[in-house]
Amino acid sequence: MSFRYIPISGLTEDEKGTARFEMAHWRDGFPLKIWEDKQLDVPMDERAAWLSAWHTELEWMRAVHQTKYSNALIGLHEQLARHPTAQLSPDEQGLSTDERLLRRFRKRQRQMAEADMLVLANDHWNFDVRGFNPGGNHGSFFRISTHSTLMMAGGERTGIPRGLVVKEPYDSLSFMPTVLALTGQLHDGLTPVPVLWQRGFRSFPGRLIPEVLGGRKESPPASPVAEGASAP
Repeated sequence: MSFRYIPISGLTEDEKGTARFEMAHWRDGFPLKIWEDKQLDVPMDERAAWLSAWHTELEWMRAVHQTKYSNALIGLHEQLARHPTAQLSPDEQGLSTDERLLRRFRKRQRQMAEADMLVLANDHWNFDVRGFNPGGNHGSFFRISTHSTLMMAGGERTGIPRGLVVKEPYDSLSFMPTVLALTGQLHDGLTPVPVLWQRGFRSFPGRLIPEVLGGRKESPPASPVAEGASAP
């Protein structure tokens, strides 16, 4: 999937809910301040063309993760876009009338629970006295609030390379599939093992951190928990 950021001006909405706006040229001052940010990993003479094109989430992540607002563009898409799931689709083949009605009901419940407003912390706004950055780590899109370091430690059986420093940027969604892959819970790093599949797990949105997997070509044996046995 690809998406783009389109600068606009003159945004209005009439009484019928129809929105109108004019396309604008890239310049300083647009939300997220991507254009003028010196940490954007795109040369200044190429920015107009690059920012006007469609890019994958990974391409955006690599370009913007060091900017003031970090991966806010990706986060806003996650917050505001629709994310349909097969488990809630009332149009799936083979459903009974009751199952179809229940799915419509659950889907409606989720839509009704969606927030009407998104409030983010500006500089010097802190929601957590234990931290001293805007939003207290979770309430802001600023890089100072969202950037964290993932450190893993374990014995030889984990297969994690020792002394490894990963330079590629990842987001927190990569944590779960990577840990599951390390413990043999994913086939080919993508599909959950049968016991997890039966419990409703499907492919995870985050990408694996292959550097942590140590270049292994085969998945390790599944842990007893994944096989349905009691953990020791």
